[in-house]
Amino acid sequence: MLTIALDAEHTRHSQAGIARYGRSLATALRKRSDLSVIELGGGNVVPRGTLQKKLLTARHDLLWYPLLARRKAADVGADIYHSPLLRGPLTRGRPPFVMTVHDLVPVRWPETMPRWHRIYTRRVMPRLLDAADRIITPSKDTADDLNALLHVPAGKIRVVPNGVDDLFFGNAPSSANGPYVLFVGTPEPRKNLRRLVSAMTILHERGFREKLFVVGGGGWGGVFANSETVHSVGRVGDDELHSLYANASCLALPSLHEGFGLPALEAMASGTPVVAGRAGALPEADGISRGIGERERLIAAGRERAKGFTWDRAAALTAAVYRELM
Repeated sequence: MLTIALDAEHTRHSQAGIARYGRSLATALRKRSDLSVIELGGGNVVPRGTLQKKLLTARHDLLWYPLLARRKAADVGADIYHSPLLRGPLTRGRPPFVMTVHDLVPVRWPETMPRWHRIYTRRVMPRLLDAADRIITPSKDTADDLNALLHVPAGKIRVVPNGVDDLFFGNAPSSANGPYVLFVGTPEPRKNLRRLVSAMTILHERGFREKLFVVGGGGWGGVFANSETVHSVGRVGDDELHSLYANASCLALPSLHEGFGLPALEAMASGTPVVAGRAGALPEADGISRGIGERERLIAAGRERAKGFTWDRAAALTAAVYRELM
């Protein structure tokens, strides 16, 4: 049996996509009889009240916390240290280091990232990629980007598609809300939420009744006030999120780029059409209009597509990556 030290620090207080990935993967890995999973995070790596904890601000812990976590992984006898996001030790060592890279937005669209993140991408990311013994990506698109843009050897990269929680395939209670288009995500510039708001304005000028419901919080893309067009829901739990998906006219994904697009998969499992746009507010508006009009056909196709993505399958593929390093 392999012992896996999984960095769970980022998953504890966040509803963002990467945190959801970490929690769901950890749950599926723990179900496997061939693995013992130890979650690292919080006080079991950096005790509260210590000088180290006081020094670990949100940005500095990108550098210092992973070093301490790997040391902790070695102390507990872990065979593998897995970081589910873009941070980790900057040198090679023991135990072997596996890192998940979800997308290369900081490289492809650096202007959409805050200054500290651009510096981190330039100076730290190359060392992380070199130090990792294996790199997991959720899609072939991200794997190809790593190889083409950052020259990471293809033999070091493994594609492991994300899964969708069983919850989203179940029945959800009906909603008292009127018809709405749903957006789920952190309002960062790369999510292109402003373009979606412009598209909804165009739709309202055409007589559409749907409002835009924005689910998520944090980020640095600005806050959208409630209006005749937009209703900001904020952060929600999984049960409420499922209900919001299931009762939406469609899910809109206007992002500049997504490494995988977990909300799309969750929406399809919930029986909700997904509309993704790439070129301005007017095409986005036309896409939303078509998506609502073809709702029944898209629901059936989406649910069938979502069935192919499970966290158990993701855990099995991830376990295979771990075994490669033994």
